[in-house]
Amino acid sequence: MASPSAPAPSRPQRSPDEVEDIILRKILLVSLAAPSAPNPAVPYLELTAAELLSESRPLLALRDAAERLLIDRLSLPDASPPPFAFLAAAFGRAADEARKISTIRDPALQARLRASIAHVRGLILSYARIVAGNPDTFPTPPNAPHPAAELLVFLLAEAADPLDSAPSPGAPPPGAFLDELFGNADYDAVEPVMGELYERLRQSVDKVSALGDFQRPLRVLKRLVGIPNCAKALVQHPKWIPKNQIMLIGEGRTMEICSLLGAFFHVSAIPDREFASQPDVGQQCFSDASTRRPADLLSSFAAIQNVMNSLQDGLRDVLLVLLKNSDTREKVLEYLAAVINTNAGRSGMRVDPLKCASSGMFVNLSAVMLRLCEPFLDKMESMKGKIDVKYLFCNKRVDFKSLTAVNASSEEVSSWIESWSQDNASGKANKENFSFICECFFMTARVLNLGVMKAVADLKHISQELARCEDDLEANKAIRDQGGSSPQLEQDITRLEKIVAALSQEQFCYESQILRDSAFLQRALSFYRLMILWSVDLVGGFKMPLPSECPMEFSCIPEHFLDDAMDLLALTSRIPKALEGFPLDNFLNFNIMFMASSSYIKNPYLKAKMVEVLKSWMPQRSGLKSTASLFEGHQLCLDYLVKNLLKLYVDIEFTGSHTQFFDKFNIRHNIAELLEYLWDVPSHRNAWRQMAKEEEKGVYLNFLNFLINDSIYLLDESLKRILELKEIEAEMANTVAWDSRPAQEREERLRAFHQSENIARFDMKLANEDVGMLAFTSEQIPAPLLLPEMVERVASMLNYFLLQLAGPQRKSLTVKDPEKYEFKPKQLLKQIATIYVHIARGDKEAVFPAAISKDGRSYSEQLFASATNILWKIGVDPQIIQEFMQLAGKAKAAAAEAMDAEAILGDIPDEFLDPIQYTLMNDPVILPSSRVTVDRPVIVRHLLSDSTDPFNRSQLTQDMLIPDTDLKLRIEEFVRSQQSRKRRAVDTETGEPDGAADMVE
Repeated sequence: MASPSAPAPSRPQRSPDEVEDIILRKILLVSLAAPSAPNPAVPYLELTAAELLSESRPLLALRDAAERLLIDRLSLPDASPPPFAFLAAAFGRAADEARKISTIRDPALQARLRASIAHVRGLILSYARIVAGNPDTFPTPPNAPHPAAELLVFLLAEAADPLDSAPSPGAPPPGAFLDELFGNADYDAVEPVMGELYERLRQSVDKVSALGDFQRPLRVLKRLVGIPNCAKALVQHPKWIPKNQIMLIGEGRTMEICSLLGAFFHVSAIPDREFASQPDVGQQCFSDASTRRPADLLSSFAAIQNVMNSLQDGLRDVLLVLLKNSDTREKVLEYLAAVINTNAGRSGMRVDPLKCASSGMFVNLSAVMLRLCEPFLDKMESMKGKIDVKYLFCNKRVDFKSLTAVNASSEEVSSWIESWSQDNASGKANKENFSFICECFFMTARVLNLGVMKAVADLKHISQELARCEDDLEANKAIRDQGGSSPQLEQDITRLEKIVAALSQEQFCYESQILRDSAFLQRALSFYRLMILWSVDLVGGFKMPLPSECPMEFSCIPEHFLDDAMDLLALTSRIPKALEGFPLDNFLNFNIMFMASSSYIKNPYLKAKMVEVLKSWMPQRSGLKSTASLFEGHQLCLDYLVKNLLKLYVDIEFTGSHTQFFDKFNIRHNIAELLEYLWDVPSHRNAWRQMAKEEEKGVYLNFLNFLINDSIYLLDESLKRILELKEIEAEMANTVAWDSRPAQEREERLRAFHQSENIARFDMKLANEDVGMLAFTSEQIPAPLLLPEMVERVASMLNYFLLQLAGPQRKSLTVKDPEKYEFKPKQLLKQIATIYVHIARGDKEAVFPAAISKDGRSYSEQLFASATNILWKIGVDPQIIQEFMQLAGKAKAAAAEAMDAEAILGDIPDEFLDPIQYTLMNDPVILPSSRVTVDRPVIVRHLLSDSTDPFNRSQLTQDMLIPDTDLKLRIEEFVRSQQSRKRRAVDTETGEPDGAADMVE
């Protein structure tokens, strides 16, 4: 029988010291016993072992020797991996060992091992911070990466997302390594680590475009600022607000290219020619845009919007975390102020791209600041009280005092601030702490001015340049098609094609980041709505009339606050559906209140923008049903809109600019379109009639005078241009002679032709508007047109128009496609005839026929007969023609009477003649300054356009005129005596006794 097998020998029981030794050696990858064969992965610490023996200690890796072992391990020359990588891996091994010991049944042993592992983990983290901040602390292989680079790889790998376009740069760190490395230490331990890390993080997005890999670095930044010590290290970094000077580079651009956040804000779809980013957004998304399907372009727009919103949301989150942290809030405000102050030059017409940050950075900053404003924009009615106007004049961060004020000179602003400061408790207001809402509001206003509003202006210039180049390209191709090809022409066409392609791409890039981002535009509109509400509160709220004296608080606010609001409204009004659902009431009332008030807003171009905005809201233009009720449902609008538009029409005659003569036509064109719309709204038409009655000899008379002046000038200019066009058309029609001309000469003539086309079209359109306005207003408001100072002016204008349209020269105005130039002679003639009739119907004093016949330049009996024939031919209302003919008859009779009267008066003494018109004065007045005597209607007509004495240019108004009663009596006596003399002469010729004629009468 076989004997039973012997029991297997039991494994010797290890002591707690031995267990701890095994675990710590696994974590630290060290050996204290000489190996039979060298193992580079687990080096033998011979010197450490000798020291332990000399100290009569066991050759075991125990807790009390852990730091010595770690230091010696890190101190090995040419060790692999390098110190930081080793420490990160050791941390992971410690975590693994900590999980394994959970299976040990002995609670005491498990507790001892857990404490030892925790101690070693703490040492690993401590030395990891030391190595990351001071890489030379321990020997490092020659080609080993910088610890900050390894740390950034860990952070980027940890921040990886499955949707990222680029692969992860490396393996993620051991679990919890980064949290404990940064979070469980004091600031002094973390700060050295973060310096290099933040710089490398900045470099990772340097010159990266919207299509590049910026999202992972941004996630890393968000993660780091969520750790208080790392957040503090960020704002304490030397490159938080860089002080270094770079040759040829200004402080504003330095803030962008050198500051830690600047590189993130530089990520954009908007091209930066000086510091170009990659990939090229224009090339990748908008090359050959003219030949691509609309759906492709929409897809590109959507993709860019998505990535830019991701960037802007991320930067908002970063700033918000820093602002909520009391240790970092002040530094964030300092950074924003530094960006604003160093880039003040962006507000100029020409921006030096080497001195100032890019539009891409500032558009991003605009979007981020608007996101920071959102909480109080949602509650603007209750929050606007927290916006303190004193911030503009007392804050030490951002300079507002040097900006152009709404209605005060820089000297007036300085004087007011000084007196105001003295009155406020010895300058206590200067030390006042302003709320974050207040600071954020005013900084955002400044950023938007330097950012998105400047970018919109740049986009406008790009679009204009693109249109000009496209016109030139088309003209050059037309010359080539007509056989005028030459090497120089081909070079010009190639050059222009490249410019057009580049400008087109640039235009699309701007559009994708600004115009296509409806949420961005809505936030900006909300911001400026708050700006309007706040501004109006400075003058007492939405009520008219305004206080007689403008409060200095309002006068001194920066003009661009309101100018930017108008520019944004004008922009969004041109973008389909951008204003849909947005409340416009406050903007409407604001514009009505201020557009005609020079004592509140001195810049005429700002007031002109207000009209442009209102015009764009006319229902037929806006495409929004809500805008009809906007104009018809507000009492302020019904009471003041027409009145203020007519007043502005007059005031805009003098803008103070060297281009004022031409500017006024553009501005009045907008006013005229708006007035034409309002005339068809009964409530506004009634307000118009009332205003004309109240201001018959005031603003309304000035309005009519400028309307007539403009009509004459515009029709004159447009008819001249039509003659020029006809001349060039004739030249081109003679193909043999045209083709024989040099290519350059043909090109110059073609450009002149296109220029004349544009001018003729614009001038004729405005002339049509002015004549149209006279046509519809003269029907119901003829009285002002019949005043002594106006009736002859009106008659002369109508006669002049009639001469151009029905006189012997009318056939010279026939061109190929007159509609192309807005030239509608039949319609114009019909309107002119209608105006004649409307005025005649209101002529209770029968002064109009005499005024017509008195016009020696244009009036003739034959002219009216010719016009009547044409009116019949073009099918004008027979009633209008009949009344026109009757008026012509009355004018003929008046002309005969005038000739008789002139014969009766004979030679008139010079003292009785008006020195301006050389006609007999009826109501002589003395001019107070020059002491010259003139006829009242003549000088009043002059004062409607020019408020100066025509003889010495001194200031003159109607109320300053001095009636010359004595001269008037002498003139009347002269007229009576001449009439009496004539009657006696007639009596003598007929043989009747003196006075017989009087008896018959």
